[in-house]
Amino acid sequence: MRGSTERQVEALFRCSGINQIGESKAEAMESARQELMEAGMPADSSAVASEVGIFSLGTAETYMEKWAELATAVKEAEGIRDIEQITAQHVQTFLENKIELGVSYSHFQGYAAAFGKLESALNSYSEKFDKGNGYNFKGEINSLRDEARNELPRFEGTRNYDDPSRLVGSITNDEHRLVASIQHESGMRVAEASSIQASQLRGLSTDALTGKEVGQIDFIGKGGRENVANVSPETYRELERHIADNGSLNVGADPYRESLKSASEATNQEYNGSHGLRWNYAQERFSELQSRGYSYEKCLGQVSSEMGHNRIAITEHYLAR
Repeated sequence: MRGSTERQVEALFRCSGINQIGESKAEAMESARQELMEAGMPADSSAVASEVGIFSLGTAETYMEKWAELATAVKEAEGIRDIEQITAQHVQTFLENKIELGVSYSHFQGYAAAFGKLESALNSYSEKFDKGNGYNFKGEINSLRDEARNELPRFEGTRNYDDPSRLVGSITNDEHRLVASIQHESGMRVAEASSIQASQLRGLSTDALTGKEVGQIDFIGKGGRENVANVSPETYRELERHIADNGSLNVGADPYRESLKSASEATNQEYNGSHGLRWNYAQERFSELQSRGYSYEKCLGQVSSEMGHNRIAITEHYLAR
């Protein structure tokens, strides 16, 4: 499809058949439900909703804005200018970035709904004009829902803990406290910090930027990116002992979050999920590097790299207090 992003979005909405403004939503949904049942397919509310179009002008405008935002992000990141070339991986990367930015859970849900309709519009457009393209974004969207539900705030603003060291020290479960220490000291995501094998341990080394002794952990971040996390020697030795005794560190995310909630209550701090410790790390590491005389750009780039961010703008969002 050619033209500006806005023109492509408008053309997709207008020509795909998803525009059902002025028609009866109730009748369309009942018809879709019957068709799904006759085909022997699930006919729950989510399945039915995916089969119908858009009936409200307000909803259309909101969804089209989000389609354009996705298309613009894909164009800036990869130079792809055709909205028909958007893939499930593009949708996943975009939503992962929104989670990293700490948008509210309701905002995430809004993007998920909009991209579900984008999938329908693209498939309808492809069928109508014999393009031969197929789109399926549901798997990538659904794979991120649990993380979004557990990690994203119901508020706007900074998500760091007021006293992260006290928070971590108040966790009574030894394994959970170890994971929290790793997150706070390295900025690793919960999935990365809660599952560590012996082969990932690199030993003690020196932080090239600060000269401090650190323990290093190899890990694979989102998108398959190889990275190295630095933690304090004390935390590293505790991790070594745990793995020597147990074979690996393997902690369930949900029980771990419950420990964080309990520690938040015990220390009279607002619970900001495990992601809140990444916010603390970003701010503390940035301040540490600046205190050593490094430029703003150097500090920003280093923190962004260490946290595995795809875009510098995400790291800048973490630094807002």
